Amino acid sequence: MLDADGDRRPARCPDARLLEGMSLFAVVADASTADAEERMRLSSILDELAGSDVIPLVTCHRVEAYSLSEIDVPGMRQLRGLAAVRRLLNVATGLESAVVGEDEVLHQVRQALQSGRARGHIDGRLVRLFEVATAAGRSARAGRADAGAGIAARAIAWLASRASIRGESVIVAGAGRMGAELGRQVRAAGAKLTIASRDRGRAERLAHKLGGRATTLPEAAEHAGQAAALAIALAGPWLELRGPLPPVADISAPSAVPTNVRAQLNGAVLTIDDLFRRDSAPPVAYIQAAMAIVEARASEYQRWLESRPA
Repeated sequence: MLDADGDRRPARCPDARLLEGMSLFAVVADASTADAEERMRLSSILDELAGSDVIPLVTCHRVEAYSLSEIDVPGMRQLRGLAAVRRLLNVATGLESAVVGEDEVLHQVRQALQSGRARGHIDGRLVRLFEVATAAGRSARAGRADAGAGIAARAIAWLASRASIRGESVIVAGAGRMGAELGRQVRAAGAKLTIASRDRGRAERLAHKLGGRATTLPEAAEHAGQAAALAIALAGPWLELRGPLPPVADISAPSAVPTNVRAQLNGAVLTIDDLFRRDSAPPVAYIQAAMAIVEARASEYQRWLESRPA
């Protein structure tokens, strides 16, 4: 195993007794146990609990919270001590992601801590845990040859398997981080890119950056049927969307495509929960290396706890 400077050092398993003795708890739910609608409900509950000793972590596939006091949320699995530490480190390294090793989750772990700090004082033990998890995520991804395609890449590859998109028009709905990544993947696939957003200015800025055209969501909905494919990453429903439509990859959580429109697609739609059901061989080398890093960083966190005054 490697230390923080990248030097080889003997592996040390974390002392489960010390970590179990620490009042660290986690509640977790993901796409394997709760659908997108349920995760949205659970996210609202965790937002109300957020405070100095509770940090929620919400991503496309999961809803979690890490706390120094025991919390009980029906429908969420409880973890304690070492299990909670390992869970956050596994999340940060991408071992719990639909696409193993994807990069977006590491940003989301960092953002969870930043959001907690913005709300006020955060207990130092939680701050350190999230910092160690972030370090684990960076270490796992450093120097990798290939940790597997990201969520956006998988979504566009799915579209390309169902429609001829090279040289054709693909609409990306959403101008945020995931929308930008979808746009980059669309351009890499050789398609003509249109960025649609509720905010025309945001769409224009991203389209200019990626080499596409910009439009609003209502305007894009009018021409969606003529596009070769749609890729969607929105924070809310795309109410203007109507069928018939080409293949749709919707990585919004919950789905931005209205229920009645999804029913018309006859299977030609990929959702974020579909991506969670892994249909490709996991990157074994990455998983093995990341698991070793998780154990090393858990030991690092243990040593930090040991060094604290009683």
